[in-house]
Amino acid sequence: MGVQHLESLRQFEVERVKDWLRPGMRVLEIGGGHGLQASIIASWGCDVVSIDIGTVPPREIQRYPVQQYDGKKIPFPNHLFDIVFSSNVLEHVKDLESLLGESRRVLSGGGMAIHILPSPSWRVWTSLAHYVYVASRVIGKSLPVSGGVVPSVSEKIQHRGLWYVIARSLMAGPHGEYPSALSEMYYFSKYRWKNVFHVAGFEIVRTLTSGLFYTGYALLPTLSLESRKKIAKVFGSATYIYILRPQVPNSSQSG
Repeated sequence: MGVQHLESLRQFEVERVKDWLRPGMRVLEIGGGHGLQASIIASWGCDVVSIDIGTVPPREIQRYPVQQYDGKKIPFPNHLFDIVFSSNVLEHVKDLESLLGESRRVLSGGGMAIHILPSPSWRVWTSLAHYVYVASRVIGKSLPVSGGVVPSVSEKIQHRGLWYVIARSLMAGPHGEYPSALSEMYYFSKYRWKNVFHVAGFEIVRTLTSGLFYTGYALLPTLSLESRKKIAKVFGSATYIYILRPQVPNSSQSG
């Protein structure tokens, strides 16, 4: 149920950017995972290449071929792609300026970048859902999470220590490469991402929302997408979608 739940969310989110993709476009996906979203984009007639760091999933469980790369230099020449796409990836990247610079390098003239990222609303509700999750573990139940299989409490104590487990029970940990869950209220904000993209040489063309409510813990995995859309209108969307283009040098400052 956890995998199906997450895939239904990711499919809905990528559908939100369909209007920005046209048949024949060359698309680079960064952080392809099992290739689910790449397979959807390819079904729209786009020429998709998907890359990811770490171990690439076995071919038999890949939805679309995903190539392994070192996470530093994108292994393609300059100006090759019309679109660079990522979904819930950038918050896990330590050297954002380097990755965004590489993504700008491989974009063709007039190319665009599309990044789907968690919102502060997601952070708030995931932090609150953390306590429901902890309670479920205490009574012997386990809720699915987006990260996959969760180690048992004894395994966590063995590998991380008792005090770590106690601390994580009392307060949710960070989701991405940031100091704490609380700090992610800022790091996931539109204001912060605008600055990050600007420093990396991009400008925001448009900011959308997925229009779905969900948390990092699948508390209600059977809740319909229609219900999630209604809840999002009150409690906020789980993700923002940033449509970017490389900044154009100011001609008045050149020469």
